[in-house]
Amino acid sequence: MTAPEDSATRQAQDYLAAVEHELADLPPEDRSALLEDLAQHLEALAGEDDDRPLAVRLGLPAQYAADLRAAAGLPARGSVVRIATPGVRDRLDAFLASPAGRRVGSAGHEVWRLLGELRPAWWVLRGYLLVLVPCLLVTDGFRDFPVPAPLGSDELGVVLVLAAVVGSVALGRRSLPRPANILVTAFGVVLVLASFAVAQDELQQQQEQDYAYASYAASSVFTLPTEVADGRYPLVSRYGPVTDVLPYAADGTPLDGVLLYDQDGRPLKVGFQEWWADGCVRALEQPRAADGVPVPNSYPQVYEPTGSGVDGALVPAGTCDTDDARPEVPLPTFPPAEPTPSG
Repeated sequence: MTAPEDSATRQAQDYLAAVEHELADLPPEDRSALLEDLAQHLEALAGEDDDRPLAVRLGLPAQYAADLRAAAGLPARGSVVRIATPGVRDRLDAFLASPAGRRVGSAGHEVWRLLGELRPAWWVLRGYLLVLVPCLLVTDGFRDFPVPAPLGSDELGVVLVLAAVVGSVALGRRSLPRPANILVTAFGVVLVLASFAVAQDELQQQQEQDYAYASYAASSVFTLPTEVADGRYPLVSRYGPVTDVLPYAADGTPLDGVLLYDQDGRPLKVGFQEWWADGCVRALEQPRAADGVPVPNSYPQVYEPTGSGVDGALVPAGTCDTDDARPEVPLPTFPPAEPTPSG
């Protein structure tokens, strides 16, 4: 049965119940006879191509009941206050019978029909949000939008989204009992509200990260003399502070103890390395010249563990890495130098 047929049946049942209420003071046999005739009349009206409310086509239930009494020669109801001073339902029926009420009813019918057509889209969105919202709530360093990445896996996210969408569509196509339907609807509302809250939080975090990056970039560029003065970041690249320089020979051989100077002949200094993969704090071991003065521009820099961790606690012996391997870098290949002619 389609939605319009359900609406017409429900409207006919409501109208029949309202008329029955108006005939409640009659003997059961008289009331049954009148209601049987009305039921047959309503069934005939349901087959007509007319979507106007029954209150418009037949009149208010109270007035219709009064007409049935008069046609059957039955006495009028003892109290006609309901007809003279209609209740909320009668007022609503009267409003729906007016031109403005018909326009409102028509607009409401179109909205309801549109919502019915959009239900499959909501089923798909509900399944997607069921996987996305928990992923966004877990701060794991992965980007979960638009593809959720549970456990850091986009492939797993795609599989879970497909499974959730299939389950959501299957649930939406089923006819659930009223309590279960209310529970599913409430869960959907909570899911939508949670998605809005998480999206707002993600947007705020992104704005804070952008502000922090802009602040760092500004301090690196515009306050560089201060940074140089206190020795924190004496050399800064586009990727951040430089904490070491790894020299190589033209043939790719790693070089040690190379002295570097800037364009004005000043010893080149870099920032101090503060973060280590093993969590150990290290101290810079600079080579010393013949007069005992440390040489700060000898590269690569040499750091030795101090025996404490970055959190200030002592670390067991053998915990810190003793070999600081150089990263793998692609080195250019230079052509062999041509011999200088003698003579």
